[in-house]
Amino acid sequence: MKTLYLFLMVVATSCMSYGTSQAQQKENGWYYILDGQKDSISKDPIVTVKEFNALELESDAFGVPVIFGTISKHRLKKWADATEKAIGKRIGFIYNDSVITAPQVNMRIESGRFCISSAPHKHNLKAIFSQIKQEKIDSIDSLFKNWNKDSIYYTLSKEKADSMIMAIDYWEAYAWKDLTTNPNEHYWYSIDDTTEYKKLEKELFEELQKPNLSSHSKEYMKSDAYKNYKAYICNNYEYINLMFQSFLFKNTKGLNGYLIDDIIQTKYPEIPSIRTFVDKTDNEDDELFAINEYQKKVWFQMNNEQRKREHEK
Repeated sequence: MKTLYLFLMVVATSCMSYGTSQAQQKENGWYYILDGQKDSISKDPIVTVKEFNALELESDAFGVPVIFGTISKHRLKKWADATEKAIGKRIGFIYNDSVITAPQVNMRIESGRFCISSAPHKHNLKAIFSQIKQEKIDSIDSLFKNWNKDSIYYTLSKEKADSMIMAIDYWEAYAWKDLTTNPNEHYWYSIDDTTEYKKLEKELFEELQKPNLSSHSKEYMKSDAYKNYKAYICNNYEYINLMFQSFLFKNTKGLNGYLIDDIIQTKYPEIPSIRTFVDKTDNEDDELFAINEYQKKVWFQMNNEQRKREHEK
């Protein structure tokens, strides 16, 4: 771990400590430090404590406590993009509205690793370690506050139970709970024959690669390839899930977003535009979460349609 610490010290030069408090309480986590601005901490966090996956308390070469951690695999791209954006600048770990450490970033960090250090006697890192560890545990526990009290989990010692929870990824736990508590917002169909769909998808992909005199989506919608693909989706709603896995969802902020809206809103007019979900995101991880929220709206309508058909039989 000390080798890792030395590496991180090269990546993020000096882990400086600050004691500034903000008037508005912020969620504990990592933020951009906005030098030269009145509120020097960014409004939104990069990652928060609940998104930490591993935490360890070590000591540096001088015996000073240092907290090492990694973040959720579902936030790795966001963390990497944020550190790249902050090269030559600082990011800060905010705890109880105080900047505990604010290292300067020297390179893009792909690993999701971080360290939290403090000048000796400036902050009690041992206490902070215990408290943020408990915060992560509480975030998972709050998702499953109605766990079966007879489960194996409740037979473990507190140390083992806490260790088990610390290893749980918050976003995976959240997705599992959402799946079990909101089944109508998830996909439950199996599709055996995909031959016709794949053919139409391929034809649409090839059509969209052709040069077009106009970049407006309406011009692309005039093609036979698009009309055939759209008609197939609208007449076979269960194939929307294959559409979700198609090239159309690789770039939803551009042309593809308009095509998606035209197809889905023709079938389900009450579904909001996918752009209302993705346009406000600025990184791939958040965009994936936004797309998933959009898909849940569509799945809800698909499940309603399925229930109506079953009722009519």
